[in-house]
Amino acid sequence: MKKWMVTGSLLIGLSSSVFAAPVDGQWYLQDAGSTQAKLDAAVDSVAKEMNFFVRMIARPILEKEARICHQWQLSTQAKQWQWQCDTEAAETIPLNANRFKTQGDDDREIFSTFHQTANEVDVILESERGKRTNTWKMLDANTLEYTATLESEKLPKPLTWTLTYTHTKP
Repeated sequence: MKKWMVTGSLLIGLSSSVFAAPVDGQWYLQDAGSTQAKLDAAVDSVAKEMNFFVRMIARPILEKEARICHQWQLSTQAKQWQWQCDTEAAETIPLNANRFKTQGDDDREIFSTFHQTANEVDVILESERGKRTNTWKMLDANTLEYTATLESEKLPKPLTWTLTYTHTKP
């Protein structure tokens, strides 16, 4: 399991008890039938602005990064916030850590940031390859919007996609 550290402190001035993030819970993808088309359109939007030869190499990499999570498990624990896509290993970020550098699976340095507001959690991961921003936002009591944005100096513009989730299994 990867350990991600945080910029800032989430529990400033709070007691040692744990406060759940607004997005905590088990969330299921809605409109799964149209999801691949949304991701393909997002990848096409970025790839079409690339040189033909670069596009041939970049498209499979972008498609791999623009993955579909059919289920998110999000939870606040005693000292960390955790997110899990389907059956992949859970990722965690300590709630009270400062900006921290860690090594990725391929030994690259990764810097991570955690930010929580009244209705949203943002996790930002940065390395020499670029920046990935994951945002889980409550639209209402039963609807969660997940937005991922990939930015890199190698991309002509950010790759962004948004999917909708609910507590109800489809």
